[in-house]
Amino acid sequence: MFKAPPMLASPPPPQSSSVQPHKAHVAAAEDENVAELPELFNRRIEFHLARKSSNGFGSYSSDKGEFQMEILNPEGNSGRVQSSESRALKPEGGDRNGLDAELLSLRLTFKRIGAGLQNLGNTCFLNSVLQCLTYTEPLAAYLQSGKHQTSCRAAGFCALCAIQRHVSRALNASGRILAPKDLVSNLRSISRNFRNARQEDAHEYMVNLLESMHKCCLPSGIPTESPTAYDRSLVHKIFGGRLRSQVKCLQCSYCSNKFDPFLDLSLEILKADSLFKALNHFTAKEQLDGGERQYQCQQCNQKVKALKQLTIHKPPHVLAIHLKRFGSHVQGQKINKKVDFGPTLDLKPFVTGPHVIVSF
Repeated sequence: MFKAPPMLASPPPPQSSSVQPHKAHVAAAEDENVAELPELFNRRIEFHLARKSSNGFGSYSSDKGEFQMEILNPEGNSGRVQSSESRALKPEGGDRNGLDAELLSLRLTFKRIGAGLQNLGNTCFLNSVLQCLTYTEPLAAYLQSGKHQTSCRAAGFCALCAIQRHVSRALNASGRILAPKDLVSNLRSISRNFRNARQEDAHEYMVNLLESMHKCCLPSGIPTESPTAYDRSLVHKIFGGRLRSQVKCLQCSYCSNKFDPFLDLSLEILKADSLFKALNHFTAKEQLDGGERQYQCQQCNQKVKALKQLTIHKPPHVLAIHLKRFGSHVQGQKINKKVDFGPTLDLKPFVTGPHVIVSF
């Protein structure tokens, strides 16, 4: 299993005179007729030059010694019509989960990178995941707003509150070393399989941490794996996507589709030397042509040859990728090969749904 941090990628904004340049650009447009999407991401996004000037570090308050969020296109300017960007991003009545459309226009800019993390005894797996999440912009912006902590009703340990406190401390401790004691001491609250002072897997920790954060987002009484939960969860709105598994009968061409939510993609790299090739293998068609692999067609009502393919039906807002460096080829042996990836990732060849926010 992969001990290095998972890769997180989110569609960045285009360059402007007021926004720090990012390494990638976004091709953004939405099919507004897709009713099952959360309202927040069921809108066409139009980017405009920021009306408010910024030198890239304007959100750092030297007086208070802390980082602040800055709205580059504030609403309600006298004598100005509200920008089409603000209208497009803000759903009627606001967002039901508290992830307001306004938060997506907030940007965190740093005078300097935040704190380094102390190893508290085989906690490198935990530290690497925390560093990834701390600099995941939509999540950090939401956590810095304080919206969850002010409304949290958790009786015991709350993973989302713990992450919120950690991100706030980390971003305000530039050049210092931070000990994430709260999260380490509550390791078994994230998963009962974890043990303190023992080497654990970074990907497994990230999956369990996101799941714990997801549960903390939900009001009581909502099943954690229901469509309602996915619609209302902060975690699924940021990291959540949907996979489509399709089986096509080669006799009558009938297609059976199954859709499943995901928070990250685990990619085999044994036969891939680049991220693009790994995704290509992930979405490759597989022939079901005999024995246990033969497919029972619902239309033909008999065993037939078929093609099975897994594709991304709905890309997430932030894509988390796990490279599987421990496979079944040799038990316990790590795959140390180099895997190339560029500054941008075009998901279009791997997406079958109508959602076109696919450039990261």
